[in-house]
Amino acid sequence: MTFAIHGSKNGESVVTVRIGPDAAVEKARRLESVGWQVHITDSAGRQFHLPQFDRFLWINRGTTGRM
Repeated sequence: MTFAIHGSKNGESVVTVRIGPDAAVEKARRLESVGWQVHITDSAGRQFHLPQFDRFLWINRGTTGRM
């Protein structure tokens, strides 16, 4: 499963793709820590913002078979 990390800051935007939920959250938190507004989009099109990252991990670990 792939996850897209969307970030924006000062009129600039970036999208990166990660194949695992842990890597997606790690990248999103890294971007957020340096001032980017971020969210993660899963393959179903659901968006998860910073306060929802723990829920995102819980949902996607269950679907990827990793706990």
